[in-house]
Amino acid sequence: MNPIETSRLLIRNFRPDDWEALQELSVTYAASEMSQYDQEWPTSTEEVVGMVEWLAAGDDFFAACLKDTGRLIGLVAVQRRKEREGRVHGLGYVFHPTYHGQGYATEACRAAMGYLFGELEADRVESNTAAINEPSCRLLRRLGMAEVGQHTASFRRAEDGTPIEFEAVSFAVSREAWA
Repeated sequence: MNPIETSRLLIRNFRPDDWEALQELSVTYAASEMSQYDQEWPTSTEEVVGMVEWLAAGDDFFAACLKDTGRLIGLVAVQRRKEREGRVHGLGYVFHPTYHGQGYATEACRAAMGYLFGELEADRVESNTAAINEPSCRLLRRLGMAEVGQHTASFRRAEDGTPIEFEAVSFAVSREAWA
């Protein structure tokens, strides 16, 4: 993918040398309350180096970097949903908490959605989040997405082995609604 510039960000493919910034993001995210509602992220140096090499090999995950300094502050995922008919992509994101509440996630996700609907000619973009994650729900609504369903989800187990279940909310926007 060609890098996307916004007013404050450069959204680009990952590079192998992003591993330290990605490790900081991963460790910070793993310590957050919301991480229990997501798949476990790697935090060791070896795991993160492998993860960033994998991310850098494709066009499904983007590094969101401050344009003025180049600092990596987030990750945006735009994976194709192969189980869906048509050109449907998922949108995911994680931003370092230092940059929460400043519009960076909205800016990066809006640019990624422009790429999906423009260059990739997506028919639909979908996203899921924990219902308890109100900031994420607000972000998806700001992006023009509408709630399309709820379901119980679980990605992790508690120390006693029982699943950590939560209410997940599904959001989506069509190409027509985006336009």
